[in-house]
Amino acid sequence: MSISIAKLLQDPTLGLRLRTGHGPVLQQRLEWAAATEFADPGPFLTGGELVLTTGMRLRSVRACRTFVDAVSRSGSRGIGFGVGFTHERIPEALLDEARRAEIPVLEVPVAVTFAMVAKRVAEANASERVERVESQYRRRERLVELLMGDGGLESMLRALGRETGAHVAVSVNGELLSGSLEIDDPRITGWDALPIALGPAGQATLHASRPRRDDELLSASRTLVGLHLAQSSRRMRDVRMQAGQVLDDLISGRLAPEVVGSRLESIGLAPKRNYRMLVVSGSGPRRGDLAAVPLPASLADTVATVLDRRLAVLVDAAGPEPKVAAEALIAATRAAGIPARVGIGGPYPGTQSLRWSWFEARDALDRLGEGEEIGEAPRLSIAALILGTSDAPVAELAEEIVGPIEQHDREHGTSLVATLDAYLANSGAAGEVAARLGTHRNTVRYRIEQIAQITGFDPRVIPDAVQLSLARTARRLTRR
Repeated sequence: MSISIAKLLQDPTLGLRLRTGHGPVLQQRLEWAAATEFADPGPFLTGGELVLTTGMRLRSVRACRTFVDAVSRSGSRGIGFGVGFTHERIPEALLDEARRAEIPVLEVPVAVTFAMVAKRVAEANASERVERVESQYRRRERLVELLMGDGGLESMLRALGRETGAHVAVSVNGELLSGSLEIDDPRITGWDALPIALGPAGQATLHASRPRRDDELLSASRTLVGLHLAQSSRRMRDVRMQAGQVLDDLISGRLAPEVVGSRLESIGLAPKRNYRMLVVSGSGPRRGDLAAVPLPASLADTVATVLDRRLAVLVDAAGPEPKVAAEALIAATRAAGIPARVGIGGPYPGTQSLRWSWFEARDALDRLGEGEEIGEAPRLSIAALILGTSDAPVAELAEEIVGPIEQHDREHGTSLVATLDAYLANSGAAGEVAARLGTHRNTVRYRIEQIAQITGFDPRVIPDAVQLSLARTARRLTRR
């Protein structure tokens, strides 16, 4: 607890006596005690002290007035007058001037040295500082416990609000992460934005409303929030790198078909759902920090990976519109200080087919012109992969297209592959195909319908027929 004139008067070891003074001034905190015998001690006073004197130079009304005026102007709390030395009692002139200036005056007995009074003030203030430091430590420790617990940042901010009497919120790169700035509270007179540096992840801000108390705790909390967000950013980067390795194995054909589903599930993808890949390519000196950029709130539940030095975000096909999601990603990277462009791939199930979305998104990036930030390529063909990507797994992609009908032929004794080859070779003329295969044209039409259902590519549609033709060509070439 802080020391005041009122508390000094209560100390029986000092035996001080109040000669004049009353009201709140007696409860004000004493910063220290200063002894002086100058007639005008003003230049040596800093305010908040108890001025101790024996009045060696206070032998006239004018001298008393000068002394009290100096004490009053300096903002000192009061005067402690030592009797039994120069004066047997406190001069009435000094008491009169003190009453006029509303300065308390204490009588210090001859047996009590000024050093005893000064020591009492110093010890009380030291004890108060220790208590304040310990209290701050306990409160900070509690905030750390909350931050590390199940409640995380939300729980910590609620406790910080109670301690400081403020509404608090945290934003990252301009987007609110926790709390709210839209508070209906008539007491709020304004907000302060306290910056928090996050390194590669960009800039965070701790927002605190006014009025409030304990800015020291608020400042310490800013450091805690910064450490928490930096650690979260590093963990997020590691998770994205690990997820990127899974996708890299998928795209490169290193995953056996029977393990694809479980590997994709391990990074949060559902094999039975369709996903689009939004591939973000950064530029500028900070493009290497793209992996640590937090996703916008609208994409918070999506899976993000680092793949080929790009950020690949897998958006549920039933989720936000792809261009809206791409615009949100552009805004997030721009807020982090990284110029970026986004390529949008088509929707594919969470199986081996997902690799197609990667190639389409990358193709969309390659097609972007000067000043364009978002691109969405048409459905990618094997021809584009053969011509534009020397390391593309052409054989595997061809297998995905025509492999299912080859398997159907083996398991059911059908002739879907032969029918497809004849259909493509005869430009879709069902009569000529039937004659070549020695079957009825209705059988040909039925088989073509089966091929469309099994592969997802309809030979009667020209773009799909091209895909099927290239896939069959790739199968023949890669089997040689």
